Amino acid sequence: MFCPLLRRQVVVFLTACLCLANLSVVAATAIQLPRNPAKPTEVVIIGTMHSAQLEYEDHAPARFRTLLNRIAPAAIGVETSPWWYELGIFFESAYESYGVAVPWAEEKGKEVRPIDWQAQGIEFVNALSWPYVPSDPGSSDSSESVSLDPWNVQELLFADTLEWTDEINRQYAYSTLDPNPVSEAMRRYMLYRNLMIARQILNLAADYGGQRVVIIIGAAHKPDLDLLLGSVPNIVIRHASEWGTVTEEEVAAEERRPDHLAILWFNMASGRVEPDYVDMTRMDSLLTGLEKETSDDPEVRFLRARWHELKGETDQALMIYRHLAWEAQWTDRFFTYPDRDLALRVHYWNDMERRELIGGEPAELALGTVLSPAANLTVRQRILYELARQEIDLSAQQRARDELMDADLNATQIQQLRELLSLTPNSP
Repeated sequence: MFCPLLRRQVVVFLTACLCLANLSVVAATAIQLPRNPAKPTEVVIIGTMHSAQLEYEDHAPARFRTLLNRIAPAAIGVETSPWWYELGIFFESAYESYGVAVPWAEEKGKEVRPIDWQAQGIEFVNALSWPYVPSDPGSSDSSESVSLDPWNVQELLFADTLEWTDEINRQYAYSTLDPNPVSEAMRRYMLYRNLMIARQILNLAADYGGQRVVIIIGAAHKPDLDLLLGSVPNIVIRHASEWGTVTEEEVAAEERRPDHLAILWFNMASGRVEPDYVDMTRMDSLLTGLEKETSDDPEVRFLRARWHELKGETDQALMIYRHLAWEAQWTDRFFTYPDRDLALRVHYWNDMERRELIGGEPAELALGTVLSPAANLTVRQRILYELARQEIDLSAQQRARDELMDADLNATQIQQLRELLSLTPNSP
């Protein structure tokens, strides 16, 4: 480890080398200093868990929008890279970005700035390709337990708490060397990523000098970004909790139908929320509201069937599924959520990077995404999928399976569907 004196000597030496060398071209093209705001500028970093807006009521999109209304930023930074943002790509789990922040900013006429950074392609692979060294069961490192209390994230602004800040800083900024090179590489990569994110935030603040900007990002980034940016002249770090608790009247004014459909699908159709943890009373309330607006909408009817199924009311669920599959007349479509177009953009990007790394032919779109093993099914295909999975009405099961095998799906999706339905020997 460098001692402070040696570290200062190294910095002075490197600075002198840059000054003496003929680097005018390099300086003009490669060295890009972040731009400090000329006057005090407030930066509010809202740390969140991806998709928490769809799972926990306190994180609900309407509450998030209400909070943004109160803070009233001049611009918003979101967790996607500039090269992704140009293509309309976000992390599919980051509903806080594409489902909340971007629509809010567009509605208010505010700029959205992509502030994330990731190594690309082989650079990313090389950065994290380090040996894995199992920990010694008898060592103090392996026996040390990490408190899980800070990970209780059901409150919207959990990342503003001192407990969260201290725990994350202990794991990253203030951590000692991890004896496992893979884990240490991940920690250092995270810190470097934060460094690059901070540069983007600083540039955003400089463009809105004297005003206030909001950054919406994964909660694990917030403590380190607050530390780093708080040391920069004219950056004033503030926390969203300073704006107080939103009222139910404010929240009611920000409710949106697409959010309700997303919340219902995520809780009852994604498989990401354990059935015992689904707030069925809340789901019923949201469904009732949608049914008052569009009682015959097949997407809403499917979600009501899922509600019955999770309640153990299988007969009622099957009645709705059969009616939608073979009796009602309606035009099939993809769900409002998950966002099919976003899934396609993410797929094409990932496939392009894969082929640049290892070559090969273009890959077909899979049946699922990070959100669900069956996320890319249409509404009718998903209804048939539920009928094909159930084991009460065997004639409906077989009919649904036959129709799915003839559905407009590619070969990869058919194979994955067969595995999900246990129709192949190597099914999970």
